[in-house]
Amino acid sequence: MSKAAGDFVLKAKSLSNSASKFTPAAVEGHRILPTRVNDAKFQFRIDAGYYDPTTKKLNVNLQINSEAKNQALRNWARKHSTDDKLATEAFDTAAEDKTEEYNRVVESLGEQAKRKLG
Repeated sequence: MSKAAGDFVLKAKSLSNSASKFTPAAVEGHRILPTRVNDAKFQFRIDAGYYDPTTKKLNVNLQINSEAKNQALRNWARKHSTDDKLATEAFDTAAEDKTEEYNRVVESLGEQAKRKLG
């Protein structure tokens, strides 16, 4: 399952303009990426969490998509729910280099997911 998390990181980092989706306007509980048509391909999704206007940080959560192709991931999601947060991280919306911040967040989410999934 950790290989699937690693694959997600690579795919997420290859998406163009993804960093621009991490804004204070992101609605808590709603998907940031990937688009629904890519659910099976990515197997995971990043949802928006709480945005703190004081720190200008947007909490984001990594979750397993219900359409994941990997049977072990689907079994894990059935046991824990697809709404279970595999990983959480704070995206600094005030960062000068949004792409660098995006890559840091995606890497961190992937590492946390690998540890949790085993």
